[in-house]
Parts: sequence; structure tokens; C-alpha cells
Amino acid sequence: MNKVKLGDVVSFSDKRIDAARLTVENYIGTDNILQNKEGKKDSLYVPTSGKTATYNAGDILVANIRPYLKKIWFATNQGGSSADVTTIRVKQEFDSKFVYYNLFQDEFFDFAMKGAKGSKMPRLDKNQILDFPIYAPNIATQKSIAQMLSLLDDKIALNYRINAKLEALARDLHNYWFVQFNFPDANNRPLLFRSYSWLRSGTQYA
Repeated sequence: MNKVKLGDVVSFSDKRIDAARLTVENYIGTDNILQNKEGKKDSLYVPTSGKTATYNAGDILVANIRPYLKKIWFATNQGGSSADVTTIRVKQEFDSKFVYYNLFQDEFFDFAMKGAKGSKMPRLDKNQILDFPIYAPNIATQKSIAQMLSLLDDKIALNYRINAKLEALARDLHNYWFVQFNFPDANNRPLLFRSYSWLRSGTQYA
């Protein structure tokens, strides 16, 4: 399969957006792009004046600082980003999600680190990453591969959500049973219910 350089299929966004249009959900900085390619969370900071760089749905955002942290996000909406985030816009001849999965590889971040500037806090070199080689099948194949990988991502994300809910449930049960001593009896009545019933009735509850 043929390969091309990243610079042949993408450009960097130079558009700007008013800060007044930004929210905790659509502002992207290095603090709310998650490490190890885990997406993003809501931002704790949002600029209140001036303009910032803008991104559109389908753009690929990569944190400039310390590329080895592997902070990357595929945009699903329009918003703004800090100067420490690079917005990569895919040209029409390529499928943006397919390009994203090429950059999702550890090889991309290893490549970026080789060209990073600075030793204490290395910064991504935007021009250097344009030499990163990516596969170049026809557009139909790109879309097919991207769709398959997206389905896998959706299933992984669902499993994460299920696990998070189960962990929260386990913490709640532990708190009720072993901190508040509110565990149920054989009749599914909590210990506190038995205590209160005994106090109200004036007789020992068995």
C-alpha cells in the first residue's frame, strides 16, 4: 500500500473565533485533552475576551507540549483552542477519521518526539510532523477502515462507561454497608431501619 506524507493531505487551521462563543465544552487546551489518547474532558478555564484559534468538526487536535503524553482528539463540534494545541484540517481528498487513526498510532508520537524542541518541556514541531508517512488507499477503503475502527472505539467507550457505573455502585455499597453500617438483613431491611424500629417500638427487634 502506498504512503504519502502527512503534509500532502492536511493543513493547519489559521481561522479565529470570538471568545464569547466559547464554553467549557468547546474550548480545548492542553489541560483538558486527556493523556494516552483518551479524548478530552470539559475545560476548567475558558478565555473571556479576544479571539482564539478555531476548530471544526472533523479536525484533529494535538497538544503541542510534551508529545510523549499522546494527547489527541478528533473534534465532534466547532470550538476554539489554545495556542498550545495544533489543529490539523484534512483535505477533501482524504477521510478525516482515517487520517486521525493514522495519527492515533504510537509511531506518530514517537516521530513527533524526534523533532520536538526543548529538553525540559519538549514542544511539537508543526513542520516536522508534516513529514510523517501515512497510508494512502482509495477513499472508499479509507472510509471502510475508519468506520470499522470507529465501531470498535464506540464499544470500548461503552465498556468504560459500564465499568465506571459499576465502580460507583461498588463504592456506594461499601459506604452504606461498612461506613454507615446500613447493610440489609435477610428481609432486605437495612440495619438502620431495624435500629429505628426498635427505638420507636421500645422493644428489641430480632
